[in-house]
Amino acid sequence: MKRSFVKTIVATGIGLMLGGSVLAQTTLKVATPTPERGWFGDIHKWWGQEVEKRSNGEIKVQFFWANSLVKWADCLPALQSGITDLCWVSSSYHPANLPNYMVLDNLLNYGDDYVAAVKAAIDTLEQQPDMLDEMKRADIVKLMSHISGHGPIGTKRPLKSLDEMKGKSLRTYGGARTDFYRDLGMNPIFMTFPEMYNAMDRGTVDALGENVLMLANSFKLNEVIGNVHMANPPGANGNGGVIGSAIFIRGERWRTLKPEHQKMLRELRLEYGIRYASSLMEMEKSIRTDWASKNKINFQQSSPEDAQKIFKAANTANDIFFKKQEAAGAKNVRAVYDYYLKARQRYEEQHKKNGHFN
Repeated sequence: MKRSFVKTIVATGIGLMLGGSVLAQTTLKVATPTPERGWFGDIHKWWGQEVEKRSNGEIKVQFFWANSLVKWADCLPALQSGITDLCWVSSSYHPANLPNYMVLDNLLNYGDDYVAAVKAAIDTLEQQPDMLDEMKRADIVKLMSHISGHGPIGTKRPLKSLDEMKGKSLRTYGGARTDFYRDLGMNPIFMTFPEMYNAMDRGTVDALGENVLMLANSFKLNEVIGNVHMANPPGANGNGGVIGSAIFIRGERWRTLKPEHQKMLRELRLEYGIRYASSLMEMEKSIRTDWASKNKINFQQSSPEDAQKIFKAANTANDIFFKKQEAAGAKNVRAVYDYYLKARQRYEEQHKKNGHFN
């Protein structure tokens, strides 16, 4: 009888210990629009594995791939309502909620040092007062950086001049780029990335704006285009791209995490951002080679005449967008963007001086 009683006590104790470990474990649900297989899936899973390892297994990460839990354009409300813990929030999909964040996607917002842009975006979200207020209102915290790479134009055939695109329809991500394309005589249509393949394949649009190489490769847009026009201004390899986009955690969920886990996630955010941006810079070279050889896709740089038009249209579009945001109540968007640009330039100078990104 005593032996049976002791066994019961031991079993109960083990059960309580196991139950305690289960209770102590946190599972974070992450909704992402990209498929599991490929570069995005690999780098996101690396982040998830690091979170689990660095939290000693106290945090588990569960990914929901390819819009299976939340559609990309619905990420912010899905976060705020608790449908998911983390989601890929893109500012242009939520213009009324994230007007300051949107201006980071202005034309000519970064050059070829993607790491500098990622670091500057983190600094701006963490330190610029107007941006801080916006993040608090949305109640979201950035955990995984995104940078698109330069935003070229995908077409069926090479363009002798961008004038050939006048009156033609073109997909856009929105923001300042809408007026940019209008200034160049095009007809921009707002569209999310997952919609682009069918739109181009069916002829709903004549061209794909912001046809950024890594995402385009992930969504197989190389199957529906034959030419990539870099739409670059003088002295640049591209006109900038998306930086006002990232995977965020819901603030309410963030505040339930232990302080040491919050610290770990902030440190991992920078490490992930550097890894992401530097890897993207290398992968773009590989994608260009692959598309050219396998799909016979042609890559065009702007003619000197087009480059001047692009530079002028980009600056005009940025100013128009500033005025729109200011009229809508975001009074300090120029200060936000200036803060970001100065931080980016500072990091670019550091990287050149040091010869590395860390």
